[in-house]
Amino acid sequence: MRKFIYPAIIVFTLLAFLESKAQDSTFTKVRGSVYGKIFANYHMGLNETDVTAFEIKRAYFGYKASLSKYFNANVKLDIGSPDDLSDYSIIRRYAYFKNAYVNYTRNKLKVYFGLIDLLQFKYQEEYWAHRYIQKSFCDEYKFGSSADLGAQVIYKFTDWFSADFTVMNGEGYTKLQSDNTLKSGMGMTFVPYKNFILRVYGDLSEKEEIQTTLSTFIGYKLTDKLIGGFEYNWLFNDNYNSDHNRYGYSVYMSYNPFKKFQIFARYDNVESNILTDEYIPWDLSSDGSSVIAGVQYAPIKYVKIALDYQDWYPLAENEANEQYVYLNLLIKF
Repeated sequence: MRKFIYPAIIVFTLLAFLESKAQDSTFTKVRGSVYGKIFANYHMGLNETDVTAFEIKRAYFGYKASLSKYFNANVKLDIGSPDDLSDYSIIRRYAYFKNAYVNYTRNKLKVYFGLIDLLQFKYQEEYWAHRYIQKSFCDEYKFGSSADLGAQVIYKFTDWFSADFTVMNGEGYTKLQSDNTLKSGMGMTFVPYKNFILRVYGDLSEKEEIQTTLSTFIGYKLTDKLIGGFEYNWLFNDNYNSDHNRYGYSVYMSYNPFKKFQIFARYDNVESNILTDEYIPWDLSSDGSSVIAGVQYAPIKYVKIALDYQDWYPLAENEANEQYVYLNLLIKF
């Protein structure tokens, strides 16, 4: 019963507060716009067993509208191949709702309700700045989902400190079925200096065990010149299995020597713990390290092209290394 009461209290309190603040005089003619993104690539394997192919990894298509002075709405479709298919399945395209929410923004307060973007790795993705090439760490290694059904509150207390709280289903945006479990997450963001950002985020959900994730991040951004970030992440009781933990870090940097050209690089390392009375990590097949490095060219504002090297070196000695050269393309409108 408490699992229902707590979110209900939060939502109804927020609605009552917003209703008291939003007057009829704030409503204007609805203004909206269509937007989209396409992630495509050609990749060539450097080993005999690596695949060479053209791909369209993702296509986003959405519509966002300003409903009033304080209220906005956003609907976005994510069209791609689901991650849970086996390597031997026929590749098909599936369309999911990535976003379908209404949000309220006034002064230092932001409130979201519906199928919303989550904040576990939103800042990290922004500082990595090459989502069309590779997902950020937590997304790539399944430490959390990028979107889910729920409610979210963000409040900027000062110019250098803000906090956010989210209650969500915990299933992710590709699995919207309801169950008896909710996930709660809270983050704090600090900006101690003009170009630096520090962020700490944690969430938990409970079934047979309590599953918890913790993410820490430090970023640096010098406008139009240099961007860098370092993050360390933990996942405790993965998939609600006791003492099945995963952890790892990612470091990345981008440098613009010229207006339309950028040099970028990234290194990831992900591992799992060794269980009692065992001799190897429990998730050894997923443990390893990765390098991405390349050059990006942006001929116009809405198009980016990158030539880059990507590899994966598994921790297991009996698994083969993967090495590729990619030509990545981002189109947005």
